[in-house]
Amino acid sequence: MYVMKKDIQRYCIGIKNKVKRLRRKTFNITLFSLLFTLSFFSSCSDFNDYNTVKVDNHPTAERSLWENISAKAELSDFAQVLQSVGYDAVLNAPTTYTVWAPVNGTFNRDSLLALANASATKKLVVEQFVNDHVANYAHRESDVNDTVVYMLSKKLVKFRGKNSANLSFDDKAINSEGNAFNIPSSNGLLYTLNGMVPFRANAYENFFTDKSGLGVTDSYLNAFVKRYERITLDEDASVKGEIVDGYQVYDDSVTVVTNSFVTDRQHLNAELNNEDSLYTVIIPTDEAWQIAYDKIKSYYNYITPIKYQNLGSTSVDFAGKKGGTCPTTATGKATILAASAGVEANNAATLSAAPADADIHDTKAYWTDSITKRWIVRNTAFSETNRKYNSKLASGATFAKGDTLFSTSGNKLTGLDKLDAMTVVRQQLSNGHARVVKDFPFRACETYAPVIKTRIPGRVVSTSGYSYEQFYMERWQFSDSFCKLDADDDKLRWVRASLPEGSNFAPEMDFYLNDVLSTTYDIYAVVVPAMVDGSQLPYTLRFDLHYTDANNQPQTGRLDGDTLQTSIAKISKVDPFINDPTKVDTLYLGHFKFPVCYYGTTAAPNIKVMSTLSSFSMSNKAKYDAQIRIANIILKPREE
Repeated sequence: MYVMKKDIQRYCIGIKNKVKRLRRKTFNITLFSLLFTLSFFSSCSDFNDYNTVKVDNHPTAERSLWENISAKAELSDFAQVLQSVGYDAVLNAPTTYTVWAPVNGTFNRDSLLALANASATKKLVVEQFVNDHVANYAHRESDVNDTVVYMLSKKLVKFRGKNSANLSFDDKAINSEGNAFNIPSSNGLLYTLNGMVPFRANAYENFFTDKSGLGVTDSYLNAFVKRYERITLDEDASVKGEIVDGYQVYDDSVTVVTNSFVTDRQHLNAELNNEDSLYTVIIPTDEAWQIAYDKIKSYYNYITPIKYQNLGSTSVDFAGKKGGTCPTTATGKATILAASAGVEANNAATLSAAPADADIHDTKAYWTDSITKRWIVRNTAFSETNRKYNSKLASGATFAKGDTLFSTSGNKLTGLDKLDAMTVVRQQLSNGHARVVKDFPFRACETYAPVIKTRIPGRVVSTSGYSYEQFYMERWQFSDSFCKLDADDDKLRWVRASLPEGSNFAPEMDFYLNDVLSTTYDIYAVVVPAMVDGSQLPYTLRFDLHYTDANNQPQTGRLDGDTLQTSIAKISKVDPFINDPTKVDTLYLGHFKFPVCYYGTTAAPNIKVMSTLSSFSMSNKAKYDAQIRIANIILKPREE
């Protein structure tokens, strides 16, 4: 009888196995492997049963795994594949393994041998076939419970039917060997399997695998994600060899693959290579990528540097008079419009230059290209453990119009009734599922063109300077007829210009519109009625928009409830907006297509809210409240 030496003891005393093994790639340590390692080192004797083949009178127990595999005629195809990649030496070495060997006729031997004979694809045979059938340690059929086995391929495979006649691995039947299913060997256990274990890519690997001939391999998505991939040597896990020409050579090198875009919280924010996680990834075909790219890039029309009006400046010149307040008379023909439109915009925001290793070196084109691609990829990953939103991705159920998904990057996505129609391929992954789509399935306003909201003034012009005050009311203090809040809001909030009691001057409040894209927006102002301060009067308001045109020239126009008027003749004829004084009122100001994108820069257009009540319209002060109270300025992108 032969009893092998316990490999576990050699691990405990730090002896490295010097047998050259095939190179392996690992991603970040998974939770499973971390817990495994901690328990492994906590007590070296705990895993003796897994690393020692029991004394057995069976003649196979004196032979290695390789010798037993090569001796069985029904495993001749498997043995031939093992030899083609040098795995006969691995299974002949004194390291404990369990092998589930597929019998002849259950896999395409010739296809695997062809891949093994080509240097470029030889590694794939090991990673995607051999290692899916080999695991560390001795996994016995007599264990009490069914288990999930951590394979050398880093995949988790179910080992079921323990202590029964229905023993299976990956739901493939295991052949009985007389009174047992396993064939004891000097360095492990061998099972013969009626079927191969198919390689199942995980959610990260799925980015780079073929999608049933749809041309996604080496695709636009692949190329983008691959740029952020880094492969580094794990010196602690690798086995050092000799020093050659002053450089350390490793007998067994272990590499770690990381991808900053995939794991970074600011981008995809997903551990897609973690076999213990569950994800659905939504992958666009090259055609779908190109359609989305062409559409999204139009929203990011950059110029540099971008001129814009600096609201932080208090040196405003009204008809030759410097200071922070508008004149109280018509001297110098100063008007509220002049206060808004007459400010010279002489500031400029410059885009940061493209990186030295970028494919595109024109700064504007680089920003457009990079941001467009990031938006396509940012909503490709969804955690299946998020049962509140993503349960249908895991179950494969059909989406309804009212369903919502929640991506790993933090976007809530609706309008999903079209997602099933856009899906052309569904795949099972080792840690979830994949869908290949023929078009970008998500709404612009929920992804690359979000709604813009602001209530914080960049400047307030009034007789008391540039200050404003913030107020709020609790939800219980008003009814839905006065204000119906969004589900995420717990209070009604607004800002008000600081005006001294009895002031005869109507204020102006200027709001930056940050991250505006080069697209068409519907523009709204949400105003809080004067009744919150005891007045029953409505407002009479004008709204001027200050922006930069395609020639990088500052421009001003007045919103008229439909569009933006830019000529002096038409501006003077725009009627003021008058709100409903009994409730929080949302005023539709009009739509406008911004020629320039400001996203990611310090520049921004701004909107100026002005009361028409001034010193030359005293008669109207009995009809209208002179104060301005703004709950929100809202820009909603129009989806073309």
